[in-house]
Amino acid sequence: MEDVQQSGFLGDYSQLQEGGNDQAAQVYFKPGVDFTQYDKLMFDRVVVLLSNTTENRQVDAVMRKELTDYYQNALYAAFKDGYQIVYDPAPGVLRVRATITDLKASNPTVNTLSTLVPVGIVVSGATKAVSGDNLGTGEAASEIDVLDALTGERLAAAVDRRQGGKGVFRGEWEDAKEAIDFWAKRFRQRLDEMRRLK
Repeated sequence: MEDVQQSGFLGDYSQLQEGGNDQAAQVYFKPGVDFTQYDKLMFDRVVVLLSNTTENRQVDAVMRKELTDYYQNALYAAFKDGYQIVYDPAPGVLRVRATITDLKASNPTVNTLSTLVPVGIVVSGATKAVSGDNLGTGEAASEIDVLDALTGERLAAAVDRRQGGKGVFRGEWEDAKEAIDFWAKRFRQRLDEMRRLK
């Protein structure tokens, strides 16, 4: 999705450019970096930095913690094979910072109705055409920063927002969790690709 807001988490956004079809909405990779030298990752604690929207104000502290824990675990799971996870800066270590910047719970009742009832499908299509939203689906946005752990130099960064799809009886936060799973797996895929380029 191209409709992303910059939260301030990354500080400097001037390096980011619009991503391609299979990339985040905005991306940056430092030119000329030999990623083959990096086979270890150090993950900062995932944080929540939500904008002051009505939807975000409705996300309670318990759910925020559940989703940050889910994101942290998704990142660990994505890299547990093939990379070493460490806790201190050292040569060959990438420091990864990630944040959740926007959350919108899905409305299971509306989502189910718009999936099952023909008139609901029409309403959903109109909503998407006007606002870019699917009626009743959840959303999440994230920013990720990848640094050389020793120097603090930014090597890659991304800003993205994902919206859930239609489905019957989806849980309130299933769309957000699917977005998190997508980001973790895609991050692993991209790093693997960069390490094979050299």
